[in-house]
Amino acid sequence: MEGEIQDIIEKGWKMIFAKSLGRVYKKQGNSIFVEVSQKDFGKTMLRLKAKNIEHISAITGYDNKKEIELIYHFTYDGKILSIKTKVDRKKPIVNSIVKQFPGAEVYERECFEMFGINFHGNPNLKHILLGKESPKTPLLRSGKRE
Repeated sequence: MEGEIQDIIEKGWKMIFAKSLGRVYKKQGNSIFVEVSQKDFGKTMLRLKAKNIEHISAITGYDNKKEIELIYHFTYDGKILSIKTKVDRKKPIVNSIVKQFPGAEVYERECFEMFGINFHGNPNLKHILLGKESPKTPLLRSGKRE
C-alpha cells in the first residue's frame, strides 16, 4: 500500500480522482487543487481516507457572493492537496467530515462561526472565536453583518 500511495503522490495525485469526482484546476509546486461537486464530496473524502491521506491542516472559506467556497487542505509526505467544494449561500449546509477526519472539528466550527455554514453531523458545532458582541457571520460579503 505504501508504494501505491507514493506512486499516486509522484503522479500528482491524479489517480485518486475518477473523472466524475472532480477536476484539477491548479497545480503549483508541491500543491494540487481539485474542485469537487457537493454531490461527490462525501465520496471524495472517503477515497482520501482509503488512501491513508488523513491529515487535514485547514479548511478555508471564501464568499464570492454567489456561493461560499470551502477549501479543505490536506498534507501528506510534504505534499498539499486542496479540495474545493461550493456551498449554497441561501442554504449553507454541508456534511461534516469529522467522523473521517477528527482534526476537522475545529476548522468546521470556525467556518460555522465566520460564514454560518451548518456542518451536518458535527457533534460539537458551537462558537469558539467570537464574543457575544461580535457580528454573527463576519466573513459573509452580503454588505451587512448579521
